[in-house]
Amino acid sequence: SGLALLTPKAPLAPRAVAGFATGPGRPGSEITVPGYSYEDRLPAPTLTFGTLEDLTGLNGEAGLNRLSLQSLPGDAGGAVLDSSGSVLGMLLPAAPQGGKQLPAGVAFALPGAEIARILTPSGIAPLPAINTAALSPAALADTATGMTALVSCWE
Repeated sequence: SGLALLTPKAPLAPRAVAGFATGPGRPGSEITVPGYSYEDRLPAPTLTFGTLEDLTGLNGEAGLNRLSLQSLPGDAGGAVLDSSGSVLGMLLPAAPQGGKQLPAGVAFALPGAEIARILTPSGIAPLPAINTAALSPAALADTATGMTALVSCWE
């Protein structure tokens, strides 16, 4: 699934907590992905904008959302947010599709419902989003930045 549960070495106090959308996103809607596109070279996440293209993968897979998004490897694992800042899913790393090279800008996300299905047996229940109204660009950037942390892996 691309999802990993991590335990930090020290307690964290995020400025914002992710709220999950209570339903699937709407194909054609704008999305935002906060991520560390340039890893630790910048002090805050970069926001990448795109579109939710489909609620399934290219072969109709129910456990994927297809995005139109120009992402970099450091963005993988970032939340896919709708205009209200609600989490629609998690950006997956780019992966070869059966020996095929997909066009630039094709990306995939693990949908929020799939994330909830994986987390629930671990005793973790994603919180539903409280706000459903569209945020201003500045408020969306603040929410996205507040809920995003840099995770570095060396092994």
